[in-house]
Amino acid sequence: IRKDIGEIKVLAIFRTESKNQIIGGKVISGQAEKDCQAEIIKDGEILFEKKILKIGRKLKDDTPCIYLGKNSVIMPALINTHTHLEFSSNNTHLEYGDFMVWLNSVLEHREELFHNCKSECYKSAIEEMKKSGVCAFGQISSTGNDLKYLKHSPLKVVYFNEIIGSNPAAVDMMFEDFLLRLKESEEVTNEKFKVGVSIHSPYSVHPILAQKVIDIAKEKKLPIQTHFMESKAERKWLTKGEGEFKLFFEKHFKSAKPLISPMEFISLFKNTNTTFIHCVHANDEELQKINEIEGNVTHCPISNRLLNVGLLNLERVKNHSIPYNVATDGKSSNYSLNLFKEIRSALLMHTDLHPKYLAKDLLKAVTINAAKALGLNNGSLEEGKDADIITFKLPNKIDNLDMIPLYIILYTNMVE
Repeated sequence: IRKDIGEIKVLAIFRTESKNQIIGGKVISGQAEKDCQAEIIKDGEILFEKKILKIGRKLKDDTPCIYLGKNSVIMPALINTHTHLEFSSNNTHLEYGDFMVWLNSVLEHREELFHNCKSECYKSAIEEMKKSGVCAFGQISSTGNDLKYLKHSPLKVVYFNEIIGSNPAAVDMMFEDFLLRLKESEEVTNEKFKVGVSIHSPYSVHPILAQKVIDIAKEKKLPIQTHFMESKAERKWLTKGEGEFKLFFEKHFKSAKPLISPMEFISLFKNTNTTFIHCVHANDEELQKINEIEGNVTHCPISNRLLNVGLLNLERVKNHSIPYNVATDGKSSNYSLNLFKEIRSALLMHTDLHPKYLAKDLLKAVTINAAKALGLNNGSLEEGKDADIITFKLPNKIDNLDMIPLYIILYTNMVE
């Protein structure tokens, strides 16, 4: 396991020296002294209240135990770092197979889809995530209309107020609207509802507007998300000012000139906690810059496949020592919000990587790496971390513990 990823702590199933674990056995709720071992624990137990208090075997506490049964697994609950729940009413409205075709269909149906997603739509989306083991998610909010549905979510939410707009004449108006939405979301923050900001992308946000929002994020220490290098069209537009985006901007916005280079865009996020979404077409120079500013990368494999933009090179991301997480994106470019299905798709798509070792990285991507990206105190089974825990059963007893991550991904859809 690489040891050059700085402060990140890795699940003990990866046999590092961290105090994080995947275990099976009993769950105990109560009080105990701190004691954490760095290993996979067979017939293990967790003692917890709101926080994890103790992990081990035969903890000898008077608190009643919940026995989970044979072949049970206890592991950190999953974290879906990047969603667009505003599009959760989509089913066959949008066109897949080509990024620009899809983008034009989004513009055509956006208002209809937003209008159709109300209370039950959001409840259904959250329930789907919850059943598949998700305890927290990052939500990109472009309008603020979703706030009334998400502020009382049973899951933890990091609510990213998004800014979008490249027209310099409208910068002040868009910024004022952003400030209003940010204030409204900050007023409902609590231990389960946190706030962040989102710069939509380098091609859709004027640099002056982006800098204003980033400065606020720095001042308030808010996490940031931004879409980056998702398609070949974006690459061609930002580096050459040519291609399908040129026609797109001329048609919709009477503009045909990129406003910032990819490297300049990345540099804006220095000294922030920023996650770059997709990065399918990011080159080595850009990935190295993301590493230098200590950024994160989010991989959305199903979305990338449906929009036919290519596949993120995970080895290249790891070679640049960038922690990556995996997310479902929204139902604008996915058929599901089930995070187990997402990492299973990643496992099967990345045919150049060994499945046993990739499985370990993918579990890390939806737990500890995801927690770091969202700034949450969970993602690992470790004393002092929030007791965000999931349990489920594997089909049979597993003698080779190294195979457990792979079997978890292959055979788990829902949690108990």
